[in-house]
Amino acid sequence: MTEKRYQPIDFSSIKDILSVLFKRKYTILAVFLIVFGSVFLYALLAPRVFEAKSILLVKLGREFMRTSEGTGSTSGLLVQPETILKSEISILTSKDLITRVIETVGLQNIYPGLKKTDQKATQTAILSFEQDLSVVNVPNSGLIQVAFAHSDPATAAQVVNTLVEKFKDKHLDVFGGKTTAFLERQEKAFQQRLRESENNLSEYKQKNKVFSYDEQKTSLVNSLAALDGRSKVAQNEVTELEGKIAFIQSPRWTVDLPSETRIQLLNLQQKEQGLLEKYTETSRAVISVRQELSALKESIRKNHEESRQIELGKVQGQLAAARARAGSIGAQMRATENELRSLDNHGREFQALKRDTVQLEQNHQIYARKLEESLIMDDMDRQKMVAVSVVQKATVPAFPKKQKVTRSAMVAGGFFGGIAAGVALAIALELMTPGMPTPASAERTLGVPVLVSVMRKE
Repeated sequence: MTEKRYQPIDFSSIKDILSVLFKRKYTILAVFLIVFGSVFLYALLAPRVFEAKSILLVKLGREFMRTSEGTGSTSGLLVQPETILKSEISILTSKDLITRVIETVGLQNIYPGLKKTDQKATQTAILSFEQDLSVVNVPNSGLIQVAFAHSDPATAAQVVNTLVEKFKDKHLDVFGGKTTAFLERQEKAFQQRLRESENNLSEYKQKNKVFSYDEQKTSLVNSLAALDGRSKVAQNEVTELEGKIAFIQSPRWTVDLPSETRIQLLNLQQKEQGLLEKYTETSRAVISVRQELSALKESIRKNHEESRQIELGKVQGQLAAARARAGSIGAQMRATENELRSLDNHGREFQALKRDTVQLEQNHQIYARKLEESLIMDDMDRQKMVAVSVVQKATVPAFPKKQKVTRSAMVAGGFFGGIAAGVALAIALELMTPGMPTPASAERTLGVPVLVSVMRKE
């Protein structure tokens, strides 16, 4: 007889399998009840989790604009929108902000199982908070969804709303500009420097008689040009009068004789010619006529000299007046030139003082404007007017958060899992049992048919 391998159960035989199941029915039932009962109790008693949500809109507000704190006025977007969203999410999930929320809501209210006296309670609460918190960016938008899961729906909503409020404060702490005090100091400093510069400029004006450099210089240049024109006219007049005097003093100068004298002279000359035709030059009549003619010519000469002296005196008087005018104009020109030279010498310092005053005034106006803007922003900060708007405030959720595995699926899994575990254990026990537990296994092992089987009694 050929020796066959021992095989207690034939898995191809339904009879063997059913035989094992009926034989181990109590074991299977016990395992089923344990597994199914455990799963059922867990599904029944497992705490429900509620998730409260809030949606925030991040705008490109004043916090993200680049502004200069100096005298410049440059401005622009400080960072890219994607970076802004990442920054806001980092702030929302920061440990510092989470700690503030836990302190505000209360550690015992959020996690009652933790004891305040435990030194690690806060750290444990922070770790649990981070696991229960969800902060994500809504794709292709400037929205951020903030969600918190908790067994108490009211606590979940309170935590989310508190987180949003504390986030606004934290946002202001991070992005808010603490420049008001600096701008106030700068504004006062420039105001003081401007006042000193204005006083120095005023004293310099009074001391050096420089009030309006450009206008004064233009006026002096115009006056100098006018005086130069008058000086040339006066010099021309002097030259003309000097030439006239020289002409009067020369033999070429003559005066017209009166008509009576001219006729008398002509008659005497004709009479002299007539007498010379009749008499000799030594004749008494000729000598008498010549004496009259000589006396007339002497009288004409004297009258001519008198007229010359009169005309000469007249022209010399005009020349003296012209020279006086030319001298006066020259003195005025020299005075104007000196005044213009003095103005130029003081003008550089005056212009420097004026430029300093204008620059200080501009700087003071810039800082005054920036201070006003900073005060407005401080007021906006106090009112929490930030570039983050609450689109949807967290409300108390009415239904628990959907789990990955529902209770029904969990119960069904426990039911079938209990059956499978019981069957598997029954088969395993059967395989580990020594001997031939079933008639079929005896027939397979011995190779002879079993005529009758008797149940063993303990």
